[in-house]
Amino acid sequence: MSISRYYTVGAVVPDIRSFKELGDRLDTLEPEPDSVVVLVRRRDRSLAQAVLPEARVCSVESGLSRRQWLEFISTFFSASTVSFLMGAVHLWTGLVVQAVLTVAAVIGLVIYHRRPRVEKRLLRIGMPDHLAQKWEASFPAGFALLLATVPEGDFEEAQSAFLEGGTLLSPLAIDRRPVL
Repeated sequence: MSISRYYTVGAVVPDIRSFKELGDRLDTLEPEPDSVVVLVRRRDRSLAQAVLPEARVCSVESGLSRRQWLEFISTFFSASTVSFLMGAVHLWTGLVVQAVLTVAAVIGLVIYHRRPRVEKRLLRIGMPDHLAQKWEASFPAGFALLLATVPEGDFEEAQSAFLEGGTLLSPLAIDRRPVL
């Protein structure tokens, strides 16, 4: 009985042209269904899906959980109550504090929603910490993170497909053995 080995090769793709070229090179390997995973920002998801329709495209930006929304709303309500009480003593101070609080909350939500969560997504699919951290560091400079899982026999061809263009950021590979 032999257990087949799989390798995962991945890199951050800097632009859409490099993404298309890499997709074409990987198509020559005829990958298995769902063996190519693309992590992109939410706004680029439809473009990546159109370029590589056979790949599984996931966005890496996420929103607040229900618990986080509840905590955010309760904190905002508590701070607003204090500013309303300040407004009862001095109207303009209460209005200014409420305006600053509202603007800060909106800016914080926008920044939180736009920040990609690449490392968390990679750790969920079983990637080692050091690879997830390297890809997280180079993801802001790129368009997408493309991961391809290939059998041991196709590893050399997949690796050469990733290294051929020379434009990819942090191309890395890992041996995906089952742990018994």
